[in-house]
Amino acid sequence: MDTNSPLIEVEQNTSDIYIPLQAWFEGRKFLSHRFSGQNCSDNPSGDWGTWLSIQECCPLHQVNSLNWVGLHEARKNTDSYLGNVKSEFNGKLPIFIHEKERVIIEKKIGIPPKPSLPIYLISCSDMDDTNEHIVYVGKTVNSKRFIGGHSAALKLLDPKYNNMKKRIYRATPWFYDGKDYISLDWISPTSLAIELLDFIESHLIYNLKPELNTSKKKNEDTRYSFYLHIQNFLSTGFLNDEFI
Repeated sequence: MDTNSPLIEVEQNTSDIYIPLQAWFEGRKFLSHRFSGQNCSDNPSGDWGTWLSIQECCPLHQVNSLNWVGLHEARKNTDSYLGNVKSEFNGKLPIFIHEKERVIIEKKIGIPPKPSLPIYLISCSDMDDTNEHIVYVGKTVNSKRFIGGHSAALKLLDPKYNNMKKRIYRATPWFYDGKDYISLDWISPTSLAIELLDFIESHLIYNLKPELNTSKKKNEDTRYSFYLHIQNFLSTGFLNDEFI
């Protein structure tokens, strides 16, 4: 381990990403009713608690080394995983996991899938990590967002950004509807999940005013009235406990 660069190693460590099904898998919580086989249609309101959980970060030039999982892919992964669990238990999906069941599931199927991280924030800071600020906010619903380059990365070639550290943070939105903590991947229907993703991106751009975004900075998106609580679970602490 290079002791001169511990921050980069911590930022690239994705093993601590919170898995939406983890509490159920570990026997700490009942499975959400939305997986009981009944049709679920969410109706978000201003009463919902809303968080943006920053769970991954790396230097911007290493962005293509990250494992990008799109929103649609994450939803399919969850459905497939729960389907395999159901098949293992004679067509019945365990609502609560006991230790014996967890051992069987982990051995035969594996741990639950990771979530998508569909919101990304590009930041710049001085080389000593001071004055870090957001220069671009974006969203993605697929796993190929950065293949072939990105317009914001090209803009950062401007000489005024020389001698600056450039990072990309990846985050997932969470909601609390009074009963469940819901990852964006679980919002139903899919069209609503995509709409909420677009709203959160717009909300961040309007309030943070990142210099490299060219749209959504002048007019506030009023489709929803959420207060967004940003939580950064990484060592950088950047933007942690900010409210927008």
